Amino acid sequence: MANESTLFEAVRDETTKQIIGRLKKGTDLFEGIIAVCRTYGVEAGSFQCIGSLAGVGYMQFEQKEDGTLLYAEPTILHEPAELLAGTGFIGLDELSTLEIHYHGMFLDKRGNISGGHFIQGENPIAITMEFIIHPIDDAKMKKHPDPDFNIPIFNFTKRGG
Repeated sequence: MANESTLFEAVRDETTKQIIGRLKKGTDLFEGIIAVCRTYGVEAGSFQCIGSLAGVGYMQFEQKEDGTLLYAEPTILHEPAELLAGTGFIGLDELSTLEIHYHGMFLDKRGNISGGHFIQGENPIAITMEFIIHPIDDAKMKKHPDPDFNIPIFNFTKRGG
């Protein structure tokens, strides 16, 4: 049976447990995927999506002179873009709240292709965003501080472990 809300419409395939659907106009990409995950009880997995964005918020890597990698300041585009491809991971943050880690590639209105690490709250849907979520039942993805980079990153364990 399909599930429809103000943010999305989706259905789960009971054989594969995968969830397909679309996010609706105005829904933030992260907020929408998290809402789908909450609805279907997904705490770990991956997803892909394609569609249109009313704006794009993302970061790209930069490298310091000493070779250290870090994310540059966020780029926020307040113009439509077509999301061409992207892959995200679904897991829990340090407080056990659902969190998305997503990298995507988009085409701006001038025909330029760019992409990077997308930012929560900065990627509203313009028309629709079609997605597929691949839940993982026997694994746990939870963020913990990384000693090398001093940022929280996903760690992977067996569920119950």
